Amino acid sequence: MDKLKLRYLIREAIENVANVTSKFSVGDKVTTVDGDTANVTMAEHPFYTVELEETGTTKSFNFKDLAPFQEKVIAKTSEGIKLQEGSKASPGLLFHQTHNKPLSECVFRIGSKSYVEFYAEARELFNEGILKINELDKDLVRKTDIGEYGLFESKKVPLDIPFINENIEEKKKKSTKKDPPIGKPKRGGSKAYYVYVRDKGKIKKVSFGSGGLRAKINNPKARKAFAARHNCDKKNDRTKPGYWSCRLPRYAKQLGLGANKNTFW
Repeated sequence: MDKLKLRYLIREAIENVANVTSKFSVGDKVTTVDGDTANVTMAEHPFYTVELEETGTTKSFNFKDLAPFQEKVIAKTSEGIKLQEGSKASPGLLFHQTHNKPLSECVFRIGSKSYVEFYAEARELFNEGILKINELDKDLVRKTDIGEYGLFESKKVPLDIPFINENIEEKKKKSTKKDPPIGKPKRGGSKAYYVYVRDKGKIKKVSFGSGGLRAKINNPKARKAFAARHNCDKKNDRTKPGYWSCRLPRYAKQLGLGANKNTFW
């Protein structure tokens, strides 16, 4: 018997005596060695694949690098930000970390290029699990388009920039702004694709999908497995990412993924 297998057998025996679970199962909530909360999606002891709750990305871990779920080190009331040790970041983010300032108190002038780039970088690092932020800042990077650009009257403009001392003429222009196309998925955004939908009278941007979807869109077995795993037949809320991920093949042509297919994923 090799030493690695023997080590795990000894560990299991000790944990069983102590009445502690020695293995994880699919669906278990765990905390990774990096301090992230995740859900187990594949269990082949001692190796596990998990889906990180904050970003939706998947990572693989050895059993010794996982623990039963526990609260994160950074509490909801935390004011500042925290970068992963050794990670590269702009002077702006480093300043915020040094001075314990949240993203919501950006040091750059509202609407400036540096302001937009600051939030774009913060969203990217947060999605990669490199940046830890408080709950208010999570709403900024998850529920707004701050740090991204869009087209307005054929001009590239930053999105979700707060208006300061907005005058009457500016309000008139804002009120006559054309709505974006509804229900037509496009490539780009914080994830692989996005679509605008109406939610209780308001227009909402829904980001969904990942780069891995493209490689399997022409594989019937992969589509069937995805649909079963994600309960696509029950995803009927157009305001949720799951609805659009499940129906991605129906919009394949306009997304540059090939011919449309009237199927679930």
